[in-house]
Amino acid sequence: MKRPSLRRRLLWLVGLPMVVAWLAAGIWLGERIAHETGEMFDRELQRTAAGVLAVVGTAADSALLPAGAAKRHDDKDARAEIVLRDAAGHLVLDASSLPPLATDPDAPHFRTLAHAGENWRVYQTWDAARRHWIQVAAPLHDRDQLLAAHVGAVLVPLAALLLVLPIAIWLGLRRGLAPLRALSRTIAAEPARTPVLTRKDVPAELLQLTRALDALVANLNTALARERRFTADAAHELRHPLAVLRLELDLAGADGAAAARATHLQRARDGLGRMERLVAQLLMLARVESLERIEDAGLISPAALAREVLADANERAAPRGVTLSLEADTDLRVRGSAGLLAIALGNAVDNAIAHGKPRGQVDIGVTRRGGEVEVSVDDDGPGMPDAQVEHLGERFLRSTGSGSGLGLSIAQAIMALHGGSLTVARSPAGGASVRLRLPAAATMPSVRA
Repeated sequence: MKRPSLRRRLLWLVGLPMVVAWLAAGIWLGERIAHETGEMFDRELQRTAAGVLAVVGTAADSALLPAGAAKRHDDKDARAEIVLRDAAGHLVLDASSLPPLATDPDAPHFRTLAHAGENWRVYQTWDAARRHWIQVAAPLHDRDQLLAAHVGAVLVPLAALLLVLPIAIWLGLRRGLAPLRALSRTIAAEPARTPVLTRKDVPAELLQLTRALDALVANLNTALARERRFTADAAHELRHPLAVLRLELDLAGADGAAAARATHLQRARDGLGRMERLVAQLLMLARVESLERIEDAGLISPAALAREVLADANERAAPRGVTLSLEADTDLRVRGSAGLLAIALGNAVDNAIAHGKPRGQVDIGVTRRGGEVEVSVDDDGPGMPDAQVEHLGERFLRSTGSGSGLGLSIAQAIMALHGGSLTVARSPAGGASVRLRLPAAATMPSVRA
């Protein structure tokens, strides 16, 4: 299959209409030339008739040539054919090879007749006093020669132009598409680098294309950066747990005591569980950061979402003796992904359980702040140092030695995806207060019948 060509397409789209327009203009011009030539030929016959009648009007009939004295039948070079009669129809002047025509009482008019294998144009008229009637004729061959001369003078250069036109269009398109070829060379010249294509010398017609390519390259660079960062984070964070896991398994294999071996195996299982949670969090963070829009967005009740998250977090709070409480406005609504928002709120609650006091208290509140809905998670722990608050959202930011430091990073990425925000302040109990803010939706969902 022949590959489509932009140049061939432009040749057809530009060249074909121009050729059609040229042909239409040539036909119209030919018709106009033929019409004007015919009128000019007729006017010449009229002028000849008027000149003869003017001479006849100043002389007596006896002074004219005798009838037939000026008759010419075989003179092919003299093209004027004149017949003059008086009012009674008597022949006054006969300088024509045409057969005699009867005197026509009608107004001046033209007629065409054939004689001796040739077409003639005849003009017949009376003088002003209606004393003389004249017939002036000329062969149409003269008009055809004049028409051919005029048409040749006009259409032959146009025909030559028609032959040159495709070459000129092809050369023009080749030169006009040069910036596109230069753009292709720029992209292919340094494949290892990502040059900025939108420059001042880029034509306006290519500006949208270069901007789209630059945006595409920027998105690809962002995606590659995320992939590289994910790989680096995974390699960095998994190195230590893997080393600990190998050590515990080696110790379990080397220690002969059943109790010691069980202890090492339990530590290995704990380390494997931490690795599983770390990998799950890394994958979740990579997934959230790669999303450009929320596919399953819907109207959500933050109060109902908070109750579901707390019900799930009770199992993790029980071993530390932490009490969870909820105070929520049940009429508030936000728009977003229930699954992602549950992950963000769950991470904030898990962070509060892990860093609060043993047998402490974690309070969750859902309130309205202007045009936003705020979900706050307050604990009674030591709180987050100010130095770490400034770096909130960075990966692997830990306030203590526990955890991976990815929970709030994931929560912040989810909030940014929803057009919201995550901030940390001091709670009333002296601990940390993580506040998730989202744009408020309608108070109650609209119902369609």
